[in-house]
Amino acid sequence: MNPLRPLTIPTYRRLFAAMVLTIFAQGAWALYLAMQTLDLGATPATLSGVVAWSGIGLLAGSLPAGVLADRIPNKSVIVGVLTLNLTIATATSTAAILGVVTFWMLAASAFIIGASTAFFFPAYTALVPVLVDSDDLMAVNGLEGATRPLVGQALAPAAVGAIIGASVPAAGGYLIAATLGLALLTALQLPAPTPAETEADTSAASPITDLVDGFRYVARTRWVRSSVLFAAVMGLAVTGPLEVLLPALMRSSHDNGPALYGAILAALGAGGLIGSLLAGSWRTPERFLPAMVGVWVLGCLPLSIPALTNNPWAIGAGLAIYGALIGIGMVIWGTVLQEHVPLEMLGRVASLDFFISIAFMPLSIALTGILSRHIDTHTLFITSGLVPLATAALLAALGQLRMPRKTLGEAGKA
Repeated sequence: MNPLRPLTIPTYRRLFAAMVLTIFAQGAWALYLAMQTLDLGATPATLSGVVAWSGIGLLAGSLPAGVLADRIPNKSVIVGVLTLNLTIATATSTAAILGVVTFWMLAASAFIIGASTAFFFPAYTALVPVLVDSDDLMAVNGLEGATRPLVGQALAPAAVGAIIGASVPAAGGYLIAATLGLALLTALQLPAPTPAETEADTSAASPITDLVDGFRYVARTRWVRSSVLFAAVMGLAVTGPLEVLLPALMRSSHDNGPALYGAILAALGAGGLIGSLLAGSWRTPERFLPAMVGVWVLGCLPLSIPALTNNPWAIGAGLAIYGALIGIGMVIWGTVLQEHVPLEMLGRVASLDFFISIAFMPLSIALTGILSRHIDTHTLFITSGLVPLATAALLAALGQLRMPRKTLGEAGKA
């Protein structure tokens, strides 16, 4: 299968362009926010406090986002998010130019953009299967998986960093605003809501009832429940060692530790890019649940390498493998959600998955910091590589990795 084939579909091409521009703005915003805060003379503690509001907003918006995506046409959600983010980016940059920007303004902007970003991706996920055939979903998710590391983690920070370095932080903010403006113009060209979307939007149930229904669907659908549970444990085991222990190891064992850590993260991103594009050329595995969990387990094993050596080449190669296999698993996961979850439930399921994933990341970082005071670092690295394997083995022993006998909406009762 050609992984670029979905780009021949005009309606999806517009959605893809809006998604790429949004990911660019999201990646650029993180750097802009830090630089604008530092430009006001922030201490590390102040900077941490301002930046933290992005994560708080993301977490706060993730659950209501899924309910909204299932009640309101997805195009309307996407247009609304882009309009709000464009307004915030423009206002913040203008305030900086006028010399009236404050820490609390930046924190409020961080919260709003974080929360609105949580609304964009459930709506995007729910809109994809409306615009493309099921045969193209693996390719679509491969393209998205490749876009995140390439655009969000590489091109966007490099571009806004160069502009800020040559002028002032506000210039980077205006670049973000211009990008969001282009994304908005593109999103406005998306097709009108389909009858299926309109029918899904006419529910008379309250938003709380909709949210509870989403939790119930996840709880009773074995393959969704097992996938979300495994991903939560994986995030808990992996995030802290990668973001806390690895940079500390590189800094303590090498004179150019920060540069080496950056290169290792680049290898991780390159692996994710390759894995996502590779998976996008495949068809959805028939036994997708064990296949997805299996590649995630294999991908986590190289995280034990820093326990054996501090050689940056070995660690970088291991993280490239980790990135590739995690990317493959994420493409499979995104595809089976769109193939097997009923359209009227898709936004809520996607947002619940997103909420659980991001909720465990700060918890992992906090736990890693605490545990590192009492447990040897090498032991923690080995644990991060083996906990996903132990979790998968436990789920398999309990019969939770068996494929459902029924498919699509019927699988929700399997």
